Amino acid sequence: MSYGSLCQRWFSGVSWTWINEEYRTRLPEDLCASVMTLESRDRFHAKQGRSTARVVLVRADRPLAVYLKRHFRLPWPARLAALFDPGGKHSPAAAEWAHLERARVLGINVPEVVAAGERIGPYAHFRSFLMIAELSGCEAVNESLPRLAAQLDAETFHTLKRQLIAEMARITATLHAARIFHKDLYLCHFFHDADRIGQYRRVPHISLIDLHRLTEHRLWPDWWRWKDLGQLLFSTYGVDGITDRDRLRFWSSYRRRVGIHRPSWHARMVRLRAARYLEHNRKSR
Repeated sequence: MSYGSLCQRWFSGVSWTWINEEYRTRLPEDLCASVMTLESRDRFHAKQGRSTARVVLVRADRPLAVYLKRHFRLPWPARLAALFDPGGKHSPAAAEWAHLERARVLGINVPEVVAAGERIGPYAHFRSFLMIAELSGCEAVNESLPRLAAQLDAETFHTLKRQLIAEMARITATLHAARIFHKDLYLCHFFHDADRIGQYRRVPHISLIDLHRLTEHRLWPDWWRWKDLGQLLFSTYGVDGITDRDRLRFWSSYRRRVGIHRPSWHARMVRLRAARYLEHNRKSR
């Protein structure tokens, strides 16, 4: 991966693109030149110089569904940092790519990165993209549980919930034990493999998505723990199929894995954070 010289980055601009070899033959041959102009209105969202969309790429009759995150206008500190330190992962795309790989090393299932890249310069221009493979056959937990509650008999549903809760607690505890915090830990960011729903004796395959805010905090980790767990608790409110017993089961499994001292105090702080999110949500409606 070559970033050129400072003069090259400033006057001509330099691009780099990384492509996962497992997907290379399924990507457009001109990906580097066309990725920032690809158009899709499927789950399209744009805000403040960035956009996210689901894109289906077709090459040799082999469709590939990906989520494409693009950043067209980045803040000045990131632009200047990229000019002088081009390998420093100053763009959101490069940073999230690093976060995904870090979580994977910890034993957490995350989506596969298909491709990533940056355009540094000319002058103070700075753009980036991240292409992530769609989790085929998977569904967000907050969407699947209400449906499964209506479809499955009570015993089967409770068994499934216990398995999902145990795995979600393991994922969360693994991050927090490493002093790494998601900072967007809502139920909708846990995806599970719907194809394995009938295999109740196996650990459910759960993936964690949207790791763009993932950060390590060695100082005051409890503050960030309360934030993560408060977000997760808040996101369970109003979801059919989730009960207070389920919430207690998650907390018991999580604190046992992390080894929390004074658990009642931590539980109170988590509930206070969740209450703040709930109040803010009510006011914003």
